[in-house]
Amino acid sequence: MKAVVFDIDDTLISEREFVLSGYHAVSKRLAGTEGLSAEKLYERLVTLSKDGYANIYDRLFESIGADPGPELIPELVRIYGRHFPAVHFYGDAVPAITRLKGMNIRLGIISDGDPVRQHNKLKACGGEEYFDRIIITDELGGKEYHKPDPRSFIKMAEALECTPEEMIYIGDNPEKDFYIMNELPVKTARIIRENGIYKDRGYLGGIKETWRLRELTDIVKIMEENPGVPA
Repeated sequence: MKAVVFDIDDTLISEREFVLSGYHAVSKRLAGTEGLSAEKLYERLVTLSKDGYANIYDRLFESIGADPGPELIPELVRIYGRHFPAVHFYGDAVPAITRLKGMNIRLGIISDGDPVRQHNKLKACGGEEYFDRIIITDELGGKEYHKPDPRSFIKMAEALECTPEEMIYIGDNPEKDFYIMNELPVKTARIIRENGIYKDRGYLGGIKETWRLRELTDIVKIMEENPGVPA
């Protein structure tokens, strides 16, 4: 194997940590609404999020008996998505990346999502410098390129100068991260984070990962046991 490619959310960085960071940014904007402080608004958002993230700002205003008007909620969505987040790599991420780079393994990222948001997450961690190629699928042409569409994986293999069968993809979401094995001879590994948003979802098409990781550094042993694919 010549290359390891990572997902971002709940693989390298906690998605929940990003969500909470976004709620802080939104709460600061709303401070004083109905006499509530930013801290109180943040606490209310966190409580509401326990029942899901959908329409959370509508539910927030309903819960405090306020009318947001037609423009405020779209503004809050922009603030949430564009804020520079207070996020960090999981503790096992940099050790795994460092050891892989020491083995001359090529490293990449394939992630869905808003490009500004995803790049900001990596910048906040000082992480962009670690990777030889970063592909945010929306930059390729929108949601039609989202995983498990194979085009981002093909582009990644070209960029890392390897074949798909010489590449391992590490992700967390069984609804889209492992089905690529049905499209290309990519090997996959799954990391399950304690607070991972998708940890209880079902597998798309019943396609499961090649390997299960307890922590990201487990991938080093896998690479040592698979030191190359014959040409």
